[in-house]
Amino acid sequence: MSAVRVRPARPAEAPILAEMANDLNDHVGVRGRPFTPERVLTGGFGPQAAFTPLVAELDGAVVGYAFYAVGYNTDHAARAMWLHDIFVTPAARGRGVGNALMAAVAAETLRAGCVSLEWGVHKANTGALAFYRRLGAGGGEAMILGVDGERLRALATGARENLPSEA
Repeated sequence: MSAVRVRPARPAEAPILAEMANDLNDHVGVRGRPFTPERVLTGGFGPQAAFTPLVAELDGAVVGYAFYAVGYNTDHAARAMWLHDIFVTPAARGRGVGNALMAAVAAETLRAGCVSLEWGVHKANTGALAFYRRLGAGGGEAMILGVDGERLRALATGARENLPSEA
């Protein structure tokens, strides 16, 4: 059995990261394939990066990734790491790739001085839920909610209308 190698992603790997991120969206039922190599480059590399990408390799081929970013946990009043995505190609599942990616993100969490590592998971993704429980993950009572598109614009318009006027 080959050893899994986890390392920082390279900008040249943006196309494969975009493909895998879109595959994850397909897997969990998110409509559309919004990731492009350009979006991965903009979001994951450079001084304005919104996330840090890691890749996992088996036999020299990229077979998984994780996107994470430092945030803040108000329950602890301390920095926290947020795992945006973790994905392993179907052919590489069951070979320790997910464990290696999670361990690498956990190590980065501690290195960054964060007190927790947090993520969301789609309830229908039973394989991921079982994997996270095997890692010792707890919780599961919180829901992640959000708005986008027209709903986001409507909310922002309403917020501006409800702000006190400046004198």
